[in-house]
Formats: sequence, structure tokens, C-alpha cells
Amino acid sequence: MNSLELYKKTVGELQKSGIKSAEIDAQILLEFAARKSREFLLVNQEYQLKNRKIEELKKLSERRKKHEPIAYITGHKEFFGLDFFVDKNVLIPRPETEQLVEIALDFLNKKDNKTAAVLDVGTGSGNIIISLAKNASGVFFASDNSAKALEVAKKNVAIHNVEINFIQSDLFENILGKFDLIIANLPYVPIDGSFDKEIKFEPENAIFAKDNGTMIIKRFLIDAKKPINSGGLILVELDPRNADEILVFAKQLYNSAEIISDFSDQKRILKVLT
Repeated sequence: MNSLELYKKTVGELQKSGIKSAEIDAQILLEFAARKSREFLLVNQEYQLKNRKIEELKKLSERRKKHEPIAYITGHKEFFGLDFFVDKNVLIPRPETEQLVEIALDFLNKKDNKTAAVLDVGTGSGNIIISLAKNASGVFFASDNSAKALEVAKKNVAIHNVEINFIQSDLFENILGKFDLIIANLPYVPIDGSFDKEIKFEPENAIFAKDNGTMIIKRFLIDAKKPINSGGLILVELDPRNADEILVFAKQLYNSAEIISDFSDQKRILKVLT
């Protein structure tokens, strides 16, 4: 079978399994199995794949039909224009988190040449801190309570050739020093909330939190008061379902706290100025 026939066949199989993104997923899986670019396959639709690559595509397709995320199947996820290695030990970077990075960069680029100390709490794959390090100057630190997640983050640091100081820590437990910017994408999904089938493949401790999804973020906000510098910035990604509750809590701790909506007009980011 040629590449076009294989693409159409894969799309059909994914659609029968209820995969809403069947067309783009089939394209990604075909590129990955064939080890060819999208441009090559579009121009060469009669390209004949070898049997072993056809078998690989079938195996990949079977995984996706079970709703395993594409990023785990291919081991790659694009974020902020960069390619990140991911596996099942880390949360898959989401597009909505890019806004968190944009706000952080705006803050860092207004520091009047002062070298900012930046801490990413719950770094996972390292996508946030690496994106910051690639686009701003500063001294960068990242923490996670998972040793396996930190291994993934370190791989991405090597890929992107940036300097990050890693600390294994449960929130601020092992964190020393003071920071101008503390940024975090912590577990915030209510345990009894609704979620997509794909989420079951991701690490639970990177997604779910007790107390309507607010427990870990509330702990974070309490403990962040000590390491954040005066004139600093705290940024936290939120679940729109509990954003108002988090804002009320934050205002009890800090003088300046606000919610920023994402591009879909969902309450997504807590911004605290200290």
C-alpha cells in the first residue's frame, strides 16, 4: 500500500474508535512510522512503505485507538515553538500553558537588565522553564517531587542546550533562596471532575488534587510567600472550575492578585504581584 492509501485506512480505523482528531493523528502516525516529513508525504502520495514500517504503523494505530495520547506514542510534543521529549512520567504540555510563558516573559523582559532568579515548581517535562530560558536572561531553577519527571526534564535541557538548576522537592520543601518569578502548573483537576479518556494515561499526581482541585495550589500559595522577592511575580495555571475559589484564597495572602482569562475566555491564570 502507498502512503495515501495507508493514511485513509488509518483515518477510518481511528474514526471508528471515536478519535475526534483522526485525520491529524493519522498524518502524525504515518510520518512517524515512515520517518518522512509531512511535506515529503504530501508530494509523494504514491510512496511505498516497507512492510516493517506498515506493521509499525498498525501498532501505533492500535495504541491510538485505545485513546493513548499521540505525544506518548511518538515521544514528542511541541510547546512554544520547541520540540519536547515526553513519556508517561510527565504531564503532556498543553497549548493553553503557552500564555503562562508569555506573561512570564513580559515580566522578565522588563527587569531593566537585572538578572532575575526564576523558579518553576512542578516542572514535569521542563517545558515552561526551558521555554523561558530560551527566550529571556536569568538564573533558572526547576523542581519536581518526581525523580522520573526530573530525568525527562534533564533530557530536554540537553536537547535545547540551556542551563537549569534542578531540585527534587515537594513544592518548596527543599527550595533555598529567593526568587523574582515563581511559576507553576500544578495538579488542579477535581478528583470527581469530568475529563477526557486520554487523561487516564497521564500521571495522576500531575493532574488531580483534593478539595475541589485546589489543595495543592493553596499549599503552594501559602509557602510561596517566603521565597518570593518584593516586587516579584507569582504565576499559576488554574482550572476554570475552581479559579474563583483560588482567587479569594490568594487575596487573603497577597495584596495584588488577579485572574487572567485564556484565549477561549476561560479563567486560566492566577497572577500575583508582591
